[in-house]
Amino acid sequence: MEFITTRDQLRSLYKAPQERAVQKELRAIDPHSRNFIEKSPFVLIGTQDAEGNGDVSPKGDKPGFVAVLDERTIAIPDRPGNNRLDTFENLLVNPAVG
Repeated sequence: MEFITTRDQLRSLYKAPQERAVQKELRAIDPHSRNFIEKSPFVLIGTQDAEGNGDVSPKGDKPGFVAVLDERTIAIPDRPGNNRLDTFENLLVNPAVG
């Protein structure tokens, strides 16, 4: 069995992405995204622990529960749940969020 070990090997198996797909990447929250976020009743927060193990935690409430603070920052309130604290513990060692 052969394994893909480089980006070039991976890219050689696929066509180049269409320009429209490339342009959809946003570096900041635009007005359309802000509107979508403010109307959403549900969000998934992706984090990783210190070893790189991923976790995705659901959060939900009435639309508007997530506040857009600026073009790069949103505030997601803590809600009563199972008290596992996976997201919070992961953020202590790795601040990257998806």
